Amino acid sequence: MWSIFRNSLLLLSPLIPSYLSPSTPQQFKPERQHGPYTDGGSWSEAYGRAKDITKKMTLEEKVNLTTAVIGPCQANSGGVPRLGISGLCFNDGPSGPRYTDFVTQWPSEFTAAASFDRDLIEERARRIGREFRGKGINVELGPVTGGPLGRSPYAGRNWEAFSPDPYLSSTMSFLTVKGMQESGLITCAKHYILYEQEPVCDGPLDDEGGRTGCKDVSSDVYDKTMKELYLPSFAETVRAGTGAIMCSYNKINGTAACESNDALNRILKIELGFSGFVLSDFGATHSTVSSALGGMDMELPGEHYYGKRLERAVKKGSVPESRLDDMVHRILTPWYASNQDTDYPQINYQKYDLSDSKTVNGHRFKNEHINVKADNAIYARKVAAESTVLLKNSGILPLKDIRRIGVFGTDADYPSTLSGCGPDLFCMVNSKRRYWNGTVTIGGGSGAAYADYIAAPIEAINMKARQHGIRVDHVLHDDSAHFGSMGWVAYQSEVCIVFVSLFLVEGWDREHLRLDKNGEDLIKHVESNCAGEVVVVIHAGGQVIVEDWIDLPKIGAVLFAGYPGQETGNALVDIMWGDVNPSAKLPFTMGKSHKDWPTDNIVRHMGKGSYPVSKFAEGLAIDYKWFDEHNTTPRYEFGFGLSYTSFEYSGFEIEEEWGKVKDTIQKTNERFEGRNDLYDTIYIAKVNVTNTGKVPGAEIAQLYMTFPKSEVEQPPKHLKGYGKKYLEVGQTTTIKFPLRKKDLSVWDVKKQLWTIPQGIFIFRVGNSSRSIPLKFELEVKSLH
Repeated sequence: MWSIFRNSLLLLSPLIPSYLSPSTPQQFKPERQHGPYTDGGSWSEAYGRAKDITKKMTLEEKVNLTTAVIGPCQANSGGVPRLGISGLCFNDGPSGPRYTDFVTQWPSEFTAAASFDRDLIEERARRIGREFRGKGINVELGPVTGGPLGRSPYAGRNWEAFSPDPYLSSTMSFLTVKGMQESGLITCAKHYILYEQEPVCDGPLDDEGGRTGCKDVSSDVYDKTMKELYLPSFAETVRAGTGAIMCSYNKINGTAACESNDALNRILKIELGFSGFVLSDFGATHSTVSSALGGMDMELPGEHYYGKRLERAVKKGSVPESRLDDMVHRILTPWYASNQDTDYPQINYQKYDLSDSKTVNGHRFKNEHINVKADNAIYARKVAAESTVLLKNSGILPLKDIRRIGVFGTDADYPSTLSGCGPDLFCMVNSKRRYWNGTVTIGGGSGAAYADYIAAPIEAINMKARQHGIRVDHVLHDDSAHFGSMGWVAYQSEVCIVFVSLFLVEGWDREHLRLDKNGEDLIKHVESNCAGEVVVVIHAGGQVIVEDWIDLPKIGAVLFAGYPGQETGNALVDIMWGDVNPSAKLPFTMGKSHKDWPTDNIVRHMGKGSYPVSKFAEGLAIDYKWFDEHNTTPRYEFGFGLSYTSFEYSGFEIEEEWGKVKDTIQKTNERFEGRNDLYDTIYIAKVNVTNTGKVPGAEIAQLYMTFPKSEVEQPPKHLKGYGKKYLEVGQTTTIKFPLRKKDLSVWDVKKQLWTIPQGIFIFRVGNSSRSIPLKFELEVKSLH
C-alpha cells in the first residue's frame, strides 16, 4: 500500500498549488523574491550592530563582503578595513582543518556516528572547533549535515556525512554545530540540499585523470520526502545556531540549488527561520540576479557572478539594494554574535603549501606553524576506538594467549607520504581509479584533513606485540604476485590479521560495492592458508558486500573501522587486545548483494534532456527502511554491533511527561498543529539494561517507532531515540528516550504543517533495527 501512495504531492510552494511534473523548473517571480529579510532571531543585539554598520557602507563595500578574494585560506571574503571589518577566512573541513599543519586528523563524521554517543560527538566537535579557531579560521566548511544524507550506497561522499537515518544525522548535526561554535567559530552546514550524488560526466578523462563533460543532476523530490527525510538535519543545525549554510551543486526539481527560491527563501529562511548567510559551494553559482533573488548571500570562490556583476545589477535595479543590505546583515550578524570582531586569532597559515611563506599573485602569505593540537590525539584515539564496529566474533577477540601473528595487506602499512600521492590524498592507477597508498585513515577531497603523523596498524601491532612477547610477521601487499609469501607466513601464524580497504573521494561515485585492490581475493587466500583464525579489518567509507568470504570457516572476527583518522592503529589494538570493549553500531545497513538496494538511485547517464534527472521515487524508504519495506534480510542491519559482553533488556515503558525545549539557540518557524513548541518533549520512554556478561562494557539501546496504520506513506519503522551507558558486570541502569512533538509528527502536504496523527503508535526497543524484542503500544487520541 505504501508504495502506491508515496509519490502523490510535489515540492512546490503552498502559495501556488500545482500538479506539474517535479522536473518542471520553478519560475522566478521577482516581486516575491526581495525577501525574506532577517531580523537576527535570537541574535538581536548582533543584528542591530550589523544593521547599523551597514548604513555606513558604500555600495562597493557591501558587495565586497559578499564576494571571495585572494587570501591565505581556502576561501576569503572581502572586508571593509575602514570600518574595522576583516574579511572572513573559510576552510574545510569536517575531519579537522585542511591544508595546514600541526592539526589533528579526526575520524570522519560517518565513522564517529557509529559511536551513537552524544557526549563523544559534542566533545569531538568542541575540540575540532578550537583547532580551527587556533589557526585564525572564521568559518569551518562543515559539518556535512545532509548532502549527501546517504540515499544510495554508491554515493562517493557518504563518508563525509553522519548517517542515512534522519534522526541519527539530525541529533549529531545539532551537537556538532553546538560544540564547534562554542569556541567562537562559525559553522557552515552543507550541502543544502538533496545533493545525493556527484555530477554525471560523459566525457573522457583528462591527462590528470580528471572528469570532463560533467553536468549537475536534478534531484526531483516530493514535498513530504523533502520535509521528513532530507530537511530535518538542516533544521537541527538552524536550531543549534549555525551561522552559515552552503548550497550545493545539484538542481532541485530543475532549478540550481544556489538559486532556488523555494529551497533557500521559502523553506530555509522563512519556514526554518535561518538568520545566517547562504554561501555557494565552489563553482555552484550559475547566475547573478537569480542567485541573489533566490536567496544566496555569498559567492565562493572568486568574482565570477558577484563582485562587479552584482554591483551593476544593484545599480540597474535588477537586485534591490535592500536585498544586498540583507546579505550583509546575514554575513555580519553571526560574526558579531560569535564575538569574532574582538580578540579573535589572526590567520596564521597558508593553504596548500606548508612552507614558511609563499607569494601568490603578488600577495605574500606566511605560515607560522602554530600547534593547535593540544592533547587531541588522546581523544581522537578514543573516538576511533569507540566507533569501531565488531561485526563478527567467534571468541578470537580479544586476543590472548597467542605467540605468533601474521599481518597482511597494504592497508596495514604507512602511507608513502602523510598526504598521499598528492594534495587530495589519493594515487592514480591506470588513470582510472583512485586508491589510497597505505592504510586508509580518511577519504579524499574537501572532507579530508592533513595528518602530522599516522599511527599505522603495523606499527601499533608491533608495539603491542613487544609488550606481550608475541612474534609478528607481515606481508604488506595485496596482489597475487605476493600470494606465495603470504601463504608461508599465514601457515605459521596462530592468528592472521588481514587489512582491506575502500577509498572514496569527492568527485567520484562508486561503480561497485566491493573492496579495493583485490581485497576479497586477499582475504580468501589468507583464510585458506592460515594455521589459526583470521581477523579481518575493514577501512571503508561505506557499505561493502562481504558474502564471498564472511562465512568461510576460519573467518573468526571482522572489525569495521571506517575512516578512523590519524590514531587508526592505536585504536585498533585497543579493541583487539580488549583494552576497549567494542560498543559501536553500524549507522547504515550492509546488504548481501547490490540487488538489495534500488538500482536507479545513482544516475549514470545524461538522459534525453538538457541535464540528468534523478527521481526520488523511493520516497522515505532509504537504507533500513527500504530493506524493511521490501522484506529484504541484510547481512548486517542498521544499528548492529557486537560486544565482548552481553546485555539484557527489561521494564520497557512510556509515560506522558511534558518538558519545554531548552537547547534551542535559534527558534525555527516550522508550522505545526498543536500547542506550545514543536520541539517540546511530550513523552519519556524508559528501559532497563543489565550487563549479563563477564566483563564491563557499554551498551547502545535503540528506540524504534511505527506510526498508526492510517499513515500509509510511512515505512515500517523509524529510529526515534538512542542512549549509551557503560555498565559494570551485573549492573543494571535505566536508559531514557525523550520523545518530542516532532518525533511523533508527519508533514501534512495539504495543510503545509507538522501534525501528530491520531491512533496507536507502536514502540520497540533493543540493540539494533532488527533486534528489538520489547514492545509498547501508545494510543494518541488528541493533538498536543
